Amino acid sequence: MDVPIPDKIPRIQQVISVLWPSFLTAIVATGIFFSAFNPRDLIPFNLDIDISPLAAYSIGFFLFWILAAISSYGTLYFTISNSRFLNKQDQ
Repeated sequence: MDVPIPDKIPRIQQVISVLWPSFLTAIVATGIFFSAFNPRDLIPFNLDIDISPLAAYSIGFFLFWILAAISSYGTLYFTISNSRFLNKQDQ
């Protein structure tokens, strides 16, 4: 028995399916990245920027979260578009 693949996923489920895994990925990426690099060493051209390590960790976390969210959104987009394509072929 062929069950059609749903191509309509509720918006809140789409948001959670993008933000939750990207949040977990950002936690791991931040931990690994800042275990290897000191935030003070990442300031380019030896500029004298007064930023606390906590602020640098926070900025890094949000950058990793945005990067992972973009990747997760791409996965969601292609999954939904593929399910629509497969549903059209079955009809």
